[in-house]
Amino acid sequence: MKLFRSSLPFLNRVYYMFQDSNKFLLIAIALLTVMVILSRDIFFIVLDAAFAIAFLLSSKKISLRSLPSLAHREVLPKEVEIKQGTYKGNGKVKGVLVVDDIPFDYRDLSDESLRTKIVAFHKALDVLGNVEIIFKKEAIDKNEFLDKLFSKAQNLRVIVEADPSNEKAKNEYEMVQAMIKKINEGETPFRYVVFFLVEAETEENARASLQLLKKGLESIGVKSRLASQSEIRSLLEDKIKTRSQGFPSQVPFLTVFSLPKSPKFEFFEDGIYLGKEIGTNTAVFWNYPKMLNPHVLLIGPTGAGKTEFLISLAYKVNLFSSIPIVFFDTKSDIKLRLKKYGIKFKILNPLIYSLGLLNPGGVNIDSYISQLESILQYSFQLDRYTSSILYKVLNNIYRKYKETLKEKDLPTWDNAIQEIESLDLPLQMRAFLFRVISQVKEFDKGVLDIVNMINDSNIYVVDLSLIKSEELRRLIMLSTLTKIYNKYNVADDKLKIGLVVDEAWTVLKDTDEYSIIADIIKRGRGFGVMLLMATQNIIDLGQYADIYLQNIGLIAFMNAGDKKFWQEVTRFVNIPDDEIKNELSFLGRGEALVRFITDPRPVLVSLDSFAK
Repeated sequence: MKLFRSSLPFLNRVYYMFQDSNKFLLIAIALLTVMVILSRDIFFIVLDAAFAIAFLLSSKKISLRSLPSLAHREVLPKEVEIKQGTYKGNGKVKGVLVVDDIPFDYRDLSDESLRTKIVAFHKALDVLGNVEIIFKKEAIDKNEFLDKLFSKAQNLRVIVEADPSNEKAKNEYEMVQAMIKKINEGETPFRYVVFFLVEAETEENARASLQLLKKGLESIGVKSRLASQSEIRSLLEDKIKTRSQGFPSQVPFLTVFSLPKSPKFEFFEDGIYLGKEIGTNTAVFWNYPKMLNPHVLLIGPTGAGKTEFLISLAYKVNLFSSIPIVFFDTKSDIKLRLKKYGIKFKILNPLIYSLGLLNPGGVNIDSYISQLESILQYSFQLDRYTSSILYKVLNNIYRKYKETLKEKDLPTWDNAIQEIESLDLPLQMRAFLFRVISQVKEFDKGVLDIVNMINDSNIYVVDLSLIKSEELRRLIMLSTLTKIYNKYNVADDKLKIGLVVDEAWTVLKDTDEYSIIADIIKRGRGFGVMLLMATQNIIDLGQYADIYLQNIGLIAFMNAGDKKFWQEVTRFVNIPDDEIKNELSFLGRGEALVRFITDPRPVLVSLDSFAK
């Protein structure tokens, strides 16, 4: 191409000299061709080509400047008018929709689900009548792509050599090397783009038809958008060149075009190393900074490897984001494992430090009284009547001190006991409330507040192993969670702390109220708090299971031979019956089906942990 462009001035001179002497040009071309065959000299090859082009220019009256563009594509007629989502030409208006994502393929669906989607797809097209479907294969510039890969590989190599323990960089380096090898072996990188074309009488009708088609496609999980002007121009130029007509939508039950079964690349291309995909051995990462919701939930039976993976994940978050991590250790196994793996941590013993429950810490008093009532209600499983009495008691003692509400003037639990004594209550109710307040008082006597001890990016363990009462464990966990929630609740979209709850059923099960856990998860990353939880079954999540499973950023379903368990999982991820029967029921320890938020396509992963 460089040689061709450098010869343009010469070709122009040839053109102007011989444009009326075609016979001379033909003779010259014939002689030069013979000389090329005899000498094989590059000069004569170029000269021969130059005279050939000059002859074409002379006979066809083609401009030299148009040659490069004509070599690549056809030119659209001038009367074609292109706008975003539509184009008009030859008196016709067509709307153009381009597919962004199809988050499943036929292997993700049971036979019945596949039939349902095919019928729904056909109906969505049939409503509009004749719809063209065009699959356009687009090549990616091989050299440009290789340059980027080589540059990335070089940077990763420097990182790996500087820090051989960096598993993330090491696995990413291996992945980039494998891609370079495949391309050098002859594989050409490319992608498919899918277009839907709808004909209409006016531009308004075309746009209305596109919206209708878009909603129809969304109903089966296919995400689409209006095509841009450049996309439409490229499509039309390719159609002129190839004379392609696409697929008519009248073909009955045309199956949905499927993409490879894998979550969106942006979710697992960067971030924290999770492990390797089973089958392909591809490194999988958790890119939580890009996700709407950074929370994690592990579900699996005892012995599946939940605790090991939870510790590994929390430790990586601590290193990756430099935020404090707080473990709630109910069985003493968390601190023992941390010691075993040489991870430094600080113990927060609730028998030594205070819960600080009566200190609102800057939160509005009315809001804090409601929080306090919820903590006591759920911790001690109080009915609504008993809970309402406690609310009245708390409200009264705070009102008495509202005018001089400073830390030294805060109400005490003794004030609460005096308030209960002043109320006209049945003896049995009074005795029960005295018991509740007395137990709470025992954990609220320390000078230092547990939450105030969390003041840097260390790893902390709230040691609950000596607390044998389930009521008191719930009290400590919910109190600490609420106080942390209040302390770090600043809407700046930055992660400030990670909370790890191993036996999550302790604070999730058997609640009829909207808990603090559900509130944190529902509101996503805006509160700056990350939750990493593990439990044994979906049932443990209680009546708000759907909230947790639909809003948590990363869910890992671990080994469970129970087919009923996997059938329940299919409500939240796309997995076919055959996969349940042949693969999921036989997952080993430390293996999981991982799902990222907003993407129903799961990936089977051999999870990375300190135990491996």
